[in-house]
Amino acid sequence: MTRLRPFRNSDPPALTRLWNQAIPGTSTARPLHIHELDVQAWGRTTFEADGLIVAEREGHAVGFVHAGFGPGLPVSSARPFELDREIGTIAMLIVAPELHDPALDVELIAAAEAYLRSRGARVLYAGGLSPLNPFYWGVYGGSEGSGILSGHAVFHRAVAACGYAPVATTVLLQADLAVPEPRDPRTPVIRRMTQLEFVEDMVPAHWWQNLAIGDFPMTAARLSSRADGAELARACIWEMRWFGRDSNRAHVGLLDLHVAAEHRRKGYGRFLVGEILRRARTNLIDRIDVQTSADNQPALALYASLGFSPVDQAILYRKEGIGH
Repeated sequence: MTRLRPFRNSDPPALTRLWNQAIPGTSTARPLHIHELDVQAWGRTTFEADGLIVAEREGHAVGFVHAGFGPGLPVSSARPFELDREIGTIAMLIVAPELHDPALDVELIAAAEAYLRSRGARVLYAGGLSPLNPFYWGVYGGSEGSGILSGHAVFHRAVAACGYAPVATTVLLQADLAVPEPRDPRTPVIRRMTQLEFVEDMVPAHWWQNLAIGDFPMTAARLSSRADGAELARACIWEMRWFGRDSNRAHVGLLDLHVAAEHRRKGYGRFLVGEILRRARTNLIDRIDVQTSADNQPALALYASLGFSPVDQAILYRKEGIGH
């Protein structure tokens, strides 16, 4: 007989064991130690024990589901820990791999929905896509956390069985730094016209990013005009230190690539990412991860031109008919 109950402080060892056994092997951090997953997913200020529901059989945890909320928008450090309680998401579903019990999967999803509604949710999603990525950014979904990964079959089946429909697809890409990126004839000209600055130990952009990856070293990259100092493009990278453990490869994640509107289509974004790749090689990094919407063809083309290849995709789901 299965019993569902809220999270207890004694649960992390059993839940970490389930994570390491059942989480997909691509675009996730594994194996994780107990204290790592505890701090990263369950030790946050915004964590609520009732939102993490554990399934037990004969006193042993056999699965869990975790639901939560994103930040109020726009995300502002002037309003720390402010959540939008009208929009909730089922952020994670893990079930022991030896179990094949669709009824249990659905029961866990239903329990997560009940929790979200009890806190005021009128719109329900499944998967975590920024900024609706409350707990597992940094250990799941590549550089930013991204929906339900393609290899997470139990999660996909469960939400589909409960009436959720896909609403967004994210492509996760990776550059193998053992392979030189293609040369761009504009590079020498851009290098003469611009100034590139890397800032170590950058401060996270806001409190939400700080909760998720603030404990990992971050570096800002800024490209500016030599003529007037105007910012042309910027991005940041963070050390994905728990990814690549199973392959013994060092990963960094590329975030927040932005090119000033008046300077787009001039090669500045490509140049900046190329310089980030070059610096990562110097620092003996093996892989750089990035992600973008499957509908963002310009970004996909840019990354492909720099040697990035798709390695996974993730889907964000929404349940219709319960709110607006």
